[in-house]
Amino acid sequence: MTMSGATASRGQLSAGRFALFTAICLLAAMLLEDALALGPARPDFVLVALVYGAIRWGAAGGAATGFGLGLFRDALALSPLGVHALGMTLLGYGLGKLRETLYLSAPLVDLALVAGAKLVLDVIVLVGASGGAWGRFEMRFFWESPADAAYTAVLGGLLMRLFRR
Repeated sequence: MTMSGATASRGQLSAGRFALFTAICLLAAMLLEDALALGPARPDFVLVALVYGAIRWGAAGGAATGFGLGLFRDALALSPLGVHALGMTLLGYGLGKLRETLYLSAPLVDLALVAGAKLVLDVIVLVGASGGAWGRFEMRFFWESPADAAYTAVLGGLLMRLFRR
């Protein structure tokens, strides 16, 4: 099967549509994340772009995409510089590797990847930002991260579904 046949069978977007999807995710990250917050739950549109980019480009492309998007997120969130870049690089590589071996392409699999990636990213970022204070990590991870992960997966899945039409 050729690469274009594999791409079509997975229902991936064309390069132009994917670039537009990524641009909208980045604009939404800058302009809409605070407005779309539901209580403590906030969507992470940068992570949505990373997950679908790693699914599209595999391990090496996912790692490169993760590093660039991580620097973008570090610039938006006033967290220690490089924490998101490290976390998203690792996630991009891992998701790309996982997707190369995972032959399922159901929407629920993609949603599970987005939610799982958000939880893993929160562990990396919160450990880096907590400075060894377990109480701060525990409070943020166990009370905010599950809602963030579910909300990010739902909004990210809906946004990708709009672009696949």
